[in-house]
Amino acid sequence: EDSLAYQPWVEYDEALCIDNTVKMGVQVNGKTRGEIEIAKDADQEGAMAEAMKVTSVFNQVDGKDVKKVIYVPGRILNIIAK
Repeated sequence: EDSLAYQPWVEYDEALCIDNTVKMGVQVNGKTRGEIEIAKDADQEGAMAEAMKVTSVFNQVDGKDVKKVIYVPGRILNIIAK
């Protein structure tokens, strides 16, 4: 019949439970200025490009010389600017 009671249970699929993106904090000079969502395997250049799209991060870095970038994939991006 077409009743819901006769339908099979949904099968568990491990591949559907894996997240492809991750939210990570962006710090400028050690202070949290925003959050970005990027792919888990994104490189430092991709993370920096996304971080510069965040207004609060861009305002803190604009016009300053970026001395160092600390990037831990999937965890944090810290920009040292003076």
